[in-house]
Order: sequence, then C-alpha cells, then structure tokens
Amino acid sequence: MSELDSKTPIYSIGVVQEKTGLTGRQIRYYEDSGLIKPARTKGNQRIYSPNDIKKLEEIKDMLEKGLNIAGIKEKLASAAAKKTKEAKRVKKSYDGRPLRRFNPGKGGLTSLYPVSNRAQLLEILDKKESKKDKE
Repeated sequence: MSELDSKTPIYSIGVVQEKTGLTGRQIRYYEDSGLIKPARTKGNQRIYSPNDIKKLEEIKDMLEKGLNIAGIKEKLASAAAKKTKEAKRVKKSYDGRPLRRFNPGKGGLTSLYPVSNRAQLLEILDKKESKKDKE
C-alpha cells in the first residue's frame, strides 16, 4: 500500500481532535484566526491533511510555551517565507544545462524522453547534439 501525500486532506475534525488533543472549538478558532486553512467537502465540512495536523500540533506547542496568536502567526509566516526562499535558492542552484539548451524560454524539454534517470537523458541529448553538429 502506498503512502499518502502529506497535503492530501483525509481527516475529519473528530479524528484531528483525537490526534492533537485539541477541542473542535480550538481547531475552529485557529482556522478563524488564519493559522490553518483546512479543505472543505462538497457538503462544506472541514477535512484536514497530515500537514494540517502537524501545524496544529506546532500551534499547540507554541501556545504551551507562552506565545499568543499574533506571535504564532508571525512565527508561522516567517517559517513559510524561509521555506519559499530555500525552494527558490535550490531552484536557482540547479543549472539545468542540458534542459535549457532545448527550450530556454520555459526552462525544460518540449517532449518526454523514455529515460529512467538523468544520465540516460544526458546521453540522449549529447547524441542529438553530435548529430546536429555533423549535419
């Protein structure tokens, strides 16, 4: 059986209450405060992902350490900004040399190649370049 994506909402509020030890009222208050944003079903019921549960546990820990809601918002916002900055840094650090040569406007290939790893892709690309050079 495969692992579920941590972003996939699958838990009802009752399950979240059991997992976190928070009350439904507390969970809804954190949503109203903008600390979490659970998905909604077609019937408008809240449905939570494993990431939401993790965030609720972090909120609970921060409250126990004495932070107020405003402090928690600030801390979560700075953590999200740090993640975004790190993701941009990682994206910039990958040079992607063979991919940019073929589609510089979009930063990727225009078609899919039947390869299982980067080494095979580079080999295919090098062969294509050498054929173009010979012509």
